[in-house]
Amino acid sequence: MAIPKKDLDELLRANVITHQTAWDIEQYYLTKKQQQANPLLAIFAALGGILVGLGIILIFAHNWDNFSRQVKTLLAFTPLLLSQAFAAYCIIKNKSVAFKETAAVLVFFSVGASISLVAQIYNISGDFPKFLLTWALLCAPLIYLLRSNAAVVLHLIIAVVYAVNKGWWSYPYEEPYWYLSLIAIVLPYYYSLIKDDAEGRITRTLHILMPIAFMVAAHTFFSHTGDFSFLLFVVFYGLLYVAGKLPKLGWGYKFIGICGTMVLLFMGSFREFWQNLDTDKVPGGYIAVFVLMLAGTLFFTGRNLKQKDFDLAQFLPLSVLAMYMLSFVSNGFAAVVTNLITLGAGLWYIKQGIDRLKYLTVNFGLVVITILAGCSFFEPDLSFVLRGLLFVGVGAGFFVANYAVSKRKQQTLKTQPNEN
Repeated sequence: MAIPKKDLDELLRANVITHQTAWDIEQYYLTKKQQQANPLLAIFAALGGILVGLGIILIFAHNWDNFSRQVKTLLAFTPLLLSQAFAAYCIIKNKSVAFKETAAVLVFFSVGASISLVAQIYNISGDFPKFLLTWALLCAPLIYLLRSNAAVVLHLIIAVVYAVNKGWWSYPYEEPYWYLSLIAIVLPYYYSLIKDDAEGRITRTLHILMPIAFMVAAHTFFSHTGDFSFLLFVVFYGLLYVAGKLPKLGWGYKFIGICGTMVLLFMGSFREFWQNLDTDKVPGGYIAVFVLMLAGTLFFTGRNLKQKDFDLAQFLPLSVLAMYMLSFVSNGFAAVVTNLITLGAGLWYIKQGIDRLKYLTVNFGLVVITILAGCSFFEPDLSFVLRGLLFVGVGAGFFVANYAVSKRKQQTLKTQPNEN
């Protein structure tokens, strides 16, 4: 942020700085302002790079069958060579962010196209996850060479698709260890953004993409550990939520954490879930992961307790762990208490939204109660009349709660002029 002119004049009058120093400061911030890219320009530049790359591919595809193998190979590498030359020019000449974003996108898609075309020309066999992994690793240097935000986003998208294909859709199942490396590649860049540009658009975007990437990692590794995965997910989502309350991290961590925790609570609202839960066969390594994540959750929870505002959500994962212990005594009682905890969480969010005049928080609490009522629809012990009354009550709650927020907002607007 630039120093105001009046502040510089004040420092000059007080002989704190010289005229030369004042001029140097002005030139520094003027140069810095000129180097900062218009966010919309960078976005449109990235989109332009995508469209140019797709256009080139379509042009080649139109006459592809008429070319010889040598010509096809030359054409396969031509976009890659041209885009790399353009990227080198942007680095050497230190061009603007818009130029670098365009170059990064062009190189990124040129690499993917070249790999695909060469494999097709020479009939090189290989599976889709290997293609994605090779693509992501080859393009990873773009993140740091060009300081490209578009390259970071594209890298994470390719990494997530790779993990999903490798960890969920492959048979036999293989743990996607390379996915951890793909995430680790982004972490230094992500850390630098948090440190230097905490309020930037790309930083806020990564505050959403990174917890999604962590969530995919958790599901690809934990889903194949049997019923013990339930405990791992409980602690993971709890750790994600409490970590999101740190000043430097965004609401994306909290949102993914609370949504995951609520899904686990909905699962625990059924008595059959606790009856069928079995954790006799647990891989030893995952027990250590569970202990470490639980320690981290407790640490961040204790750290967040120093804040003035009470946050019920950070205690929900611990309550789910308590229900797990309670299920050994009585499955039915554990399901009943879980339903009460979920209902209490929904009501708490409604109250928080009304007190803070936030429609999103109010409706999140109402959605929680609606899903809980929907879960009760499958309970055979409830009559259709009681089920109908539940849905009528939830529907009326949507109207009443949103009306209460609207009314309080109007009252606040009316009282503000009087206070001033």
